[in-house]
Amino acid sequence: MDDQNKTIEPKLPLVLLVENEKISSDITYLYLKDVCRMDFAYTGEDALKMVREKDYTAILMDIHLGIGINGVELTKIIRAMKEYETKPIIAITAYAMMKDREAFLQAGCSHYISKPFEKKELVALIKEALNISK
Repeated sequence: MDDQNKTIEPKLPLVLLVENEKISSDITYLYLKDVCRMDFAYTGEDALKMVREKDYTAILMDIHLGIGINGVELTKIIRAMKEYETKPIIAITAYAMMKDREAFLQAGCSHYISKPFEKKELVALIKEALNISK
């Protein structure tokens, strides 16, 4: 087959998952591997370094990151960066009360999903946030 007949696949969007639990990272990757490319940060400090080095299409932000900076604080710092003012930052959290959701959205998250989530729920949310139609 010559090069003119090859179909060029569109490059999948690059998403940063900020999650301190390896098992949650693995599950999220398995759910989204056909929707986006993913980088992983296991601490807020690592995530901050990564967003300064790469241009992510979106960020999946665990709210409770254990020791160090938490997801809410990190979201506020990232939102202050010009290149991330309007990019989707999706709160992923076990906090599932309505007041928690509103607090995360007010802190700068554009979307919210509570753990545990189902694959179809996460995929639909990512597609909505990234404006992917298929």
